[in-house]
Amino acid sequence: MKMIKYTLTPEGTVPDYVVDGGYFPVENNNPTPQNYTIVGIATDTATEESFADEDAFLTYLQDNNFKFKNPHTKVVTPSRIVASEMWSKLGDNQ
Repeated sequence: MKMIKYTLTPEGTVPDYVVDGGYFPVENNNPTPQNYTIVGIATDTATEESFADEDAFLTYLQDNNFKFKNPHTKVVTPSRIVASEMWSKLGDNQ
Protein backbone atom coordinates (compact mmCIF):
# COMPACT_ATOMS: atom_id res chain seq x y z
CA MET A 1 0.00 0.00 0.00
CA LYS A 2 1.03 3.57 -0.61
CA MET A 3 -0.36 7.07 -0.30
CA ILE A 4 -0.88 8.79 -3.64
CA LYS A 5 -2.39 11.81 -5.34
CA TYR A 6 -4.91 10.77 -7.99
CA THR A 7 -7.82 12.01 -10.09
CA LEU A 8 -11.10 10.34 -10.91
CA THR A 9 -11.29 8.29 -14.09
CA PRO A 10 -12.63 9.99 -17.24
CA GLU A 11 -15.96 8.35 -16.35
CA GLY A 12 -15.95 10.02 -12.93
CA THR A 13 -15.23 6.96 -10.81
CA VAL A 14 -12.52 6.22 -8.28
CA PRO A 15 -9.70 4.13 -9.80
CA ASP A 16 -9.84 0.44 -8.83
CA TYR A 17 -6.46 0.54 -7.07
CA VAL A 18 -7.61 3.20 -4.55
CA VAL A 19 -8.74 1.39 -1.40
CA ASP A 20 -9.38 4.45 0.80
CA GLY A 21 -9.64 7.82 -0.87
CA GLY A 22 -11.39 11.12 -1.29
CA TYR A 23 -9.13 13.10 1.02
CA PHE A 24 -7.82 16.67 0.67
CA PRO A 25 -9.10 17.61 -2.82
CA VAL A 26 -7.23 20.34 -4.67
CA GLU A 27 -8.60 21.83 -7.87
CA ASN A 28 -6.37 21.33 -10.91
CA ASN A 29 -6.58 22.34 -14.59
CA ASN A 30 -8.02 19.07 -15.90
CA PRO A 31 -11.51 18.92 -17.41
CA THR A 32 -14.43 17.67 -15.31
CA PRO A 33 -14.67 15.05 -13.78
CA GLN A 34 -10.88 14.94 -13.37
CA ASN A 35 -10.60 18.54 -12.17
CA TYR A 36 -9.53 17.68 -8.63
CA THR A 37 -6.38 16.01 -7.36
CA ILE A 38 -7.28 13.80 -4.42
CA VAL A 39 -5.24 11.95 -1.80
CA GLY A 40 -5.83 8.30 -1.07
CA ILE A 41 -4.40 4.97 -0.01
CA ALA A 42 -3.75 2.70 -2.99
CA THR A 43 -2.45 -0.75 -3.76
CA ASP A 44 1.07 -1.07 -5.10
CA THR A 45 -0.39 -1.47 -8.60
CA ALA A 46 -1.16 2.28 -8.72
CA THR A 47 0.99 4.03 -11.29
CA GLU A 48 0.78 7.45 -9.65
CA GLU A 49 3.80 8.59 -7.71
CA SER A 50 3.44 8.06 -3.99
CA PHE A 51 4.43 10.41 -1.20
CA ALA A 52 7.99 9.49 -0.17
CA ASP A 53 7.25 9.71 3.55
CA GLU A 54 5.08 11.36 6.17
CA ASP A 55 7.07 14.60 5.99
CA ALA A 56 6.44 14.85 2.22
CA PHE A 57 2.73 14.39 2.87
CA LEU A 58 2.80 17.03 5.62
CA THR A 59 4.50 19.44 3.22
CA TYR A 60 1.73 18.81 0.67
CA LEU A 61 -0.92 19.66 3.27
CA GLN A 62 0.92 22.81 4.31
CA ASP A 63 1.68 23.91 0.74
CA ASN A 64 -2.03 23.67 -0.07
CA ASN A 65 -3.02 25.57 3.08
CA PHE A 66 -5.31 22.92 4.50
CA LYS A 67 -6.78 23.93 7.86
CA PHE A 68 -8.26 21.36 10.20
CA LYS A 69 -10.84 22.99 12.43
CA ASN A 70 -13.64 21.13 14.16
CA PRO A 71 -16.82 22.91 13.02
CA HIS A 72 -18.52 22.33 16.36
CA THR A 73 -15.80 23.04 18.90
CA LYS A 74 -13.72 25.39 16.70
CA VAL A 75 -10.60 23.55 17.93
CA VAL A 76 -7.82 23.52 15.34
CA THR A 77 -5.88 20.29 14.89
CA PRO A 78 -2.26 20.85 13.82
CA SER A 79 -1.37 19.63 10.33
CA ARG A 80 1.36 17.42 11.81
CA ILE A 81 -1.24 15.42 13.76
CA VAL A 82 -3.55 15.10 10.74
CA ALA A 83 -0.64 13.94 8.57
CA SER A 84 0.44 11.41 11.18
CA GLU A 85 -3.07 10.01 11.62
CA MET A 86 -3.56 9.73 7.88
CA TRP A 87 -0.12 8.17 7.38
CA SER A 88 -0.91 5.58 10.04
CA LYS A 89 -3.62 4.20 7.72
CA LEU A 90 -0.77 2.61 5.80
CA GLY A 91 -0.10 0.41 8.82
CA ASP A 92 2.90 -1.83 8.42
CA ASN A 93 2.96 -1.18 4.68
CA GLN A 94 4.68 2.20 4.98
